[in-house]
Amino acid sequence: MKKIGRILASSIGIISLLIVALCFLVPYIKAVLPAFSSSADLTLSASRIFRIFIYTFLQAFLSMLVALLAGLPAAYLISNTRIPGKRFLVSLGSIPLCIPPLIIALAYISCFGMNGIYNRILMNIFGLNDLPIQILYSFFGVVMVQGFYNFPLVMVTVSDRWTALDSSTECSARILGASRWRVFWTVTFPQLVGSIVSSCIPVFLYCFFSFMIVLLFGSAGGTTLEVAVYHAGRSDLNFSNVAVLSLLETASAFLILFIYSKLENKSERNYQHSFGIKNKRNVPFYIVFYIVLFMFFLMPLFSVVFSSLSAGAWKKVLGMNGIFTAIRNTLITGLSTAVLCTISGFVYALFLRMNDRLKNNLMVKTVPLLPMAVSSVTMGIGFSSLVRHGNPLVLVLAQSALSWPFAFRQIHGQMSNIPREVLQSSLLLSEHKLHSVFSVIIPYAKKGTVSAFCFCFAISAGDATLPLVLSIPKFDTLSLFTYRLAGSYRFKEGSVCALVLGLLCMGVFAIAGIYKRGGKDVS
Repeated sequence: MKKIGRILASSIGIISLLIVALCFLVPYIKAVLPAFSSSADLTLSASRIFRIFIYTFLQAFLSMLVALLAGLPAAYLISNTRIPGKRFLVSLGSIPLCIPPLIIALAYISCFGMNGIYNRILMNIFGLNDLPIQILYSFFGVVMVQGFYNFPLVMVTVSDRWTALDSSTECSARILGASRWRVFWTVTFPQLVGSIVSSCIPVFLYCFFSFMIVLLFGSAGGTTLEVAVYHAGRSDLNFSNVAVLSLLETASAFLILFIYSKLENKSERNYQHSFGIKNKRNVPFYIVFYIVLFMFFLMPLFSVVFSSLSAGAWKKVLGMNGIFTAIRNTLITGLSTAVLCTISGFVYALFLRMNDRLKNNLMVKTVPLLPMAVSSVTMGIGFSSLVRHGNPLVLVLAQSALSWPFAFRQIHGQMSNIPREVLQSSLLLSEHKLHSVFSVIIPYAKKGTVSAFCFCFAISAGDATLPLVLSIPKFDTLSLFTYRLAGSYRFKEGSVCALVLGLLCMGVFAIAGIYKRGGKDVS
């Protein structure tokens, strides 16, 4: 009976992977097919497409630069000092993964908006009549929001590598008379380059595909490829424009991802020596860093809470028609997407772990990269052209088709840590490979699997793009509900919905954390 159950579970896993693969390929091909049609009606000029591409590339690059400028000092503090609040800094690393961009957008509106906290404070203190801060709804506002939102990714990746460096070479250089700056630039920095690049490329891609933040904050004269695809597909109904812009977007993103995969494979992760430096001369640096962190990262997050506590905001939201239905829909679609992504990611990670000889095969390595190079808007338009009326099932399939690689990366990382001798012994002593999977691999990969589930739930719950593009009749998710409130300048009510959405995501992570701590960890 147990063997039948394992066979059934394996069959479900394989079918799930095939479903998400088809749900990725078919809509994408449908979306880009008009570009190859003889009757293509391309209304965008080459110069216009070039300007959109340059705008997209420039805002992503500058956002990445802001994330790097904020992330490197944070990585230094975590890796080389014993400052107060070090654990708190490390905990910020999960924010870009578990707090959706829509919440961050509302956070910066509450803080830097025209009626935001900073403007109100400055106007009251100095008696100003004009708004002193008007940077948010501009190109540089987009760059600021995206840069500070993603800096924890740089911080965590670089600090992990920095902590693992062997300090003996640095100590030798200092003994021989080299200054601290010279040691950093000639000894430390060259060893950090790989991790810096590896952290910057995902940040660049997140900003390259950014939709909701650009849609809310973008300046009137500029647009990104993602927003241009949305307007071409939903407003202009010109699917030739959609196809050409989507192909350009995918080709650019895939090139970046290919470079990233090459650099990631060359990254060194074998150093385990850590060290700490306590230097009082760094105190001004600590103070300046924490002031910047508070003003541009923590305060916007706190402002969502403050804004939601405004008089009557909670009462208005709880009295709105459809709010509880939106919460229910968010839970259903989020959990369904997370289950499908986790199963698919696990199956593909298992396939690679059981066939180590294929881990360097270019085609096998490329499969998880493909969905990461395709935008949500393109996927949504592709599904809309296939299905006359969107429905919750289509939403789950579309989100799963794009998000399963995130689950795969989490699970594959855990599976890669299984000692080869343990896996080989299990295969030799088991009657069937399935026995090894359920008795060895699944227990070893438990933490990665649970984390994958949580991240995919957060991605789904915070996604307002696909629900917006699919336009499902009489169907709201909490993220879409929040976006509509923000779009109608009801920021206090939007902050309430954003806080509820954040609490949902945090609750899933908290439950998962209890589960991971509860069982026996064989790894």
